[in-house]
Amino acid sequence: MENKETSEAVNWNEKTELELLELVYSYASNGLRYGKSKQAKDWLKSKMLTVENSMACFNSGQLHHRKEREFKESLERIGFMKVSNFASNCHSIPYTVFGSFSIMFPLRNEKNEIVNFYSMGIKNDKTDYMNLEGLYPGYPSEQTRRLFVVDNIMDAATMLESKVLDNREAVIALNNGVFLDQHVKAIKSLKHLSEVIQIKIKK
Repeated sequence: MENKETSEAVNWNEKTELELLELVYSYASNGLRYGKSKQAKDWLKSKMLTVENSMACFNSGQLHHRKEREFKESLERIGFMKVSNFASNCHSIPYTVFGSFSIMFPLRNEKNEIVNFYSMGIKNDKTDYMNLEGLYPGYPSEQTRRLFVVDNIMDAATMLESKVLDNREAVIALNNGVFLDQHVKAIKSLKHLSEVIQIKIKK
């Protein structure tokens, strides 16, 4: 399903990074919900995840295809694409797309806006972050009393899927086991927090 905004005349240079990232998520989310990618749906099923609980989306790597140059340059501006070093047989500029043919998870800022994506390849489970911003699944509610900290996004997604968290519990994923500034900031901001539980899941 094509996002309406990508098919209408739009001044892409005026779009902010947040608007473009939201557009990418909308396109990729629709691609998983309504698209025909059996591999993407089978991958989620194999991980026992659902779109509704994990907020996963599917990046087919086709978002920029047959789009105007300004749209492609906007995606390049936010780091979602870059000009490829490989030669192309056609007259169009070849691009390398972040997380092409992968399941992506959105990371959010304090205002619950998408600022980053984490990708996991469907064919090889290769993982990557688009940048170092944001938290998954997002910043915990200020009413959080118990916070679970897990090493990676897949562990957090699995915990969300299990629905074991009550209204005053939350989970955040570290950056491959590493605390970044935003993790520390988020924890320090929780005035009602009484317990932090770091979980290490053996693979």
